[in-house]
Amino acid sequence: MKKSNNFLPGIFFSLIIAFFSSYLSTVHASFDPLVISIISGMFIGNLIADEVMFQKGIDASIKIFMPAGIALYGTQLVIAEFHWGTFFSIFAVFAGLFSLVLIFSKVFGLNRNLSVLLAAGLSVCGASAIAVISPLIGAKKEDTSISILSVMMLGLAGMLFYPLIFDVFALTKDEFNFFAGTTLPMLGQVKVAASSVCPECLAAAVQIKLIRISFLIFVITLSIFLSGKEEKKVKAPWFILVFIFLVVFCNMTSVLKPVIGSLGKLSSFFLSAGLAAIGFSVDFDAIVKKGLAPLSVIFSSWLIVLFSIYLIRNILHV
Repeated sequence: MKKSNNFLPGIFFSLIIAFFSSYLSTVHASFDPLVISIISGMFIGNLIADEVMFQKGIDASIKIFMPAGIALYGTQLVIAEFHWGTFFSIFAVFAGLFSLVLIFSKVFGLNRNLSVLLAAGLSVCGASAIAVISPLIGAKKEDTSISILSVMMLGLAGMLFYPLIFDVFALTKDEFNFFAGTTLPMLGQVKVAASSVCPECLAAAVQIKLIRISFLIFVITLSIFLSGKEEKKVKAPWFILVFIFLVVFCNMTSVLKPVIGSLGKLSSFFLSAGLAAIGFSVDFDAIVKKGLAPLSVIFSSWLIVLFSIYLIRNILHV
């Protein structure tokens, strides 16, 4: 019984942070519960003197909540109907972001797993993509934290400046929707940026973002390959099999439609609890050692893609 009780402090900590993050996410659309969880976990974890008391429960939280959250996330990848031209345009931006992050990561000397996490987070769906891929490639907790924080900072900058870009460059609403939907990393950031420009922009930008999120299925396989994990002949974990099944099932039938919203919230809650535990285990010194390199990588990639989209669209209009 005494051994069992050792797990309680760490698990309780993870759940409390997840509840706190979930509540804050209802206050404003830009508050991502996953980001709040890992930041809260990092700050509290570095303030607590007796970490040993929490460690067993923290390790258990990562092993329990992360897989459960990833599996249930499959219910959220609803693939909308798009024209092939639009679909390929979205995919081209995704591929550009992913490739550029990998290239700049090599230039700045980042390790392979951190490079993959940054590429997945920026090109698909921010903290969610990083949370899904991190355990599959065996990434260090520090790399997970750094990638989430870097992508979050870029997303916050974009969320603030995109409405300004809309005015300064005299973009059409369709152009702005494409900009926001294809280049902002997190769904909440897309919602805030689009709704601040015009109410009708919100639905269009979110639809584009949802198509982009569906590329997560492709990115999972690519990330495992790029990380070198395939060399060890790793079998597909159970939660990824459940994840893929739910993606297919939810897109082919409407059986789960009445509860998809609830399953999405449950998935977010589990991922938040798992990320709170990851954050708790991270040492700030390890993050400081990386310096500004991760931020430089994603900001450089992001700016090049933004400029390319604007240039190509102007050429096509001519």
